Amino acid sequence: MAFRATNVLPSTAYDLVRRAAVQLRVNLQAINVRLAAEAADYDYLKSIYRTLDRADDQFNTLKTTPGLEQYAKDLEVDQAYDVVAEFSAMQASIGAAKTWMEGNVPTNVTIKDPSTWDDTTMISNTFSPAQTAGLRTQLTLVIAEIV
Repeated sequence: MAFRATNVLPSTAYDLVRRAAVQLRVNLQAINVRLAAEAADYDYLKSIYRTLDRADDQFNTLKTTPGLEQYAKDLEVDQAYDVVAEFSAMQASIGAAKTWMEGNVPTNVTIKDPSTWDDTTMISNTFSPAQTAGLRTQLTLVIAEIV
C-alpha cells in the first residue's frame, strides 16, 4: 500500500481557490489602473490574457473537489451559500473577458524592424487607454465577482 497524497482535501481546495481569487482581484485592479493611465502593447495584453487563463484553469481543477460545496457552507456559516454558483459566475466573467479580448484585440500588427528589437515586444502596435476601455470594463466585471 502506498501513502495517499493525491486527493485534495476540501479545506485545502477552498483555501487555494480563495487565495487565487484574491490574487486575481488584486492583479486585475492593478492592471485596470495601468490600462487607464498608459498605453498597452501586445505583450502586456498577452500577459493579461494568460493571467485570466491560468486563474480559470486553476478554478476548473479545484471546483470539482469532493466535499468542497459543503465545506464552503460550513466554513462561511451559511448553508445557503452556493459555492458552485459563485464559481460559475466568476468563471463566466473570466470567460467573457477572454472572449472580449479574442474579439477586440486587433490582429493586423506591425512588426518592428530588427534593428529596433530589445527586451520588449517585437510588435509596434500599442493601445491607448481609450482603446482598452472595453477591456477594463470586462476586468471590472471579473473583479466584482470576487468579494
